[in-house]
Amino acid sequence: MPEVHVIPDITLFVQLAIFLVFMFIMKKIYFDPYLEAFDEREKTVEQLLAEAEENKKKTEQLLEEVEKILAQTREESKKIMEQYHKETTEMVNNILRKAQQEAEKEIEDAKKEVAMTVEIEKKTMDKIIEKMAEEIAEKLLLKEKAA
Repeated sequence: MPEVHVIPDITLFVQLAIFLVFMFIMKKIYFDPYLEAFDEREKTVEQLLAEAEENKKKTEQLLEEVEKILAQTREESKKIMEQYHKETTEMVNNILRKAQQEAEKEIEDAKKEVAMTVEIEKKTMDKIIEKMAEEIAEKLLLKEKAA
């Protein structure tokens, strides 16, 4: 094969200079802003991911706190309900005891009243019987006198 000798002339250097100027202009106008925007976007994404991770941790902590508070609230409400149940039971028992006492008192009063009525009726009956006995005795005496 025949050898080809390229002799560099001025056009090669001019083309090289134009290419280098073109690359410099492209770097300033296109590549640097693009790479800067790309780096900034990458930093923003990393920052957002870090914030998201931090927010996730905060959310988990808050969730744990809420669960603790909820457990405490449940325990407190359970205690309150037990206390109300106990108080209500005591109130019902007191009311029943008072009603029982009042009923017993009324029964006792009624017994006394009945006993008094019976006593009065006995006395009345005694008087009636005594009067009838006197009348019978009188009639018998009158019959004996008449006979």
